[in-house]
Amino acid sequence: MFSEILDALLNFKYASVVSMVLVVIGTVIVYFRLTSQMRKLADTRAYKPENADRFFFIWRYVFMFSIGSVIIFLFSDTFGLLGISLAFMMTLLGWGLRNPITNLAAWLLVILKRPYKIGDRVILGEMIGDVRDISVMYTQLDQVGGTIGGEEKSGRSVLVPNQHLFRWNVINYTRDEKYILDEVIIRLTYRSDITRAEQIMCEQAAEVTADIHAETGESPYVRFEFIPSGVVAKLRYRVVAVKRQEISTLIVERIFDRFNREGTIEFAYIKGESQLIPKDGQTPPPQYLQTNSLQ
Repeated sequence: MFSEILDALLNFKYASVVSMVLVVIGTVIVYFRLTSQMRKLADTRAYKPENADRFFFIWRYVFMFSIGSVIIFLFSDTFGLLGISLAFMMTLLGWGLRNPITNLAAWLLVILKRPYKIGDRVILGEMIGDVRDISVMYTQLDQVGGTIGGEEKSGRSVLVPNQHLFRWNVINYTRDEKYILDEVIIRLTYRSDITRAEQIMCEQAAEVTADIHAETGESPYVRFEFIPSGVVAKLRYRVVAVKRQEISTLIVERIFDRFNREGTIEFAYIKGESQLIPKDGQTPPPQYLQTNSLQ
């Protein structure tokens, strides 16, 4: 009995049409369910109402395009040559729209995973900047560096296509921690009193970052390393990311002033010396001796 009913359904003249209608109805149900769930997220995380409106405008047509392509491929026998032609044209159209669709998908990733938000200082690929705006297609950064070597605002605005988030590393200075770890590196001679140098460096950094020290309870500290010309002292401390350059400059000025007052601390630097060796034990000419003595 069941096999007869199944055979009758399979041999039904309009079976393909009924199947297509069922697929369309199922697709519409899935569309509205997905849209309802995404609307709840977008309304709370889209930063601006127009971002959500643009997303769902694009989402509607992307979904229709995708489902239309699937239906045409599934029922190409019913549509015949027209179906094949439409499928080919829709495939070409999809290839041409791949970048906007990828940007849209990346924006959806941003509002769901929150790798960064407006106001964060981030590194996207090799670009450093403060996030000013997040739209459906682009993330706008106030560039940091670029025209200079340090991390200060250059005054340039950069639009980064969201699709790059799928290929680039995203480094966020301020997502999980209010303060980042920074350092000032100083080279000292072997004759220097590094104990006294460490004390001065920590004192100056603690005074400059007193409010941060009081909040976090973490004091500045120094790490030492040997180098051929002396000892490297690495002063490390917590700082607000956007004031990193300003704070390090202030600390360097204060340490430099204090070191110059100390008689037991010397800055190390590399210098070159040349020695003239006469051939066969002969005495160098007087002009060479005079020049060498002046140097």
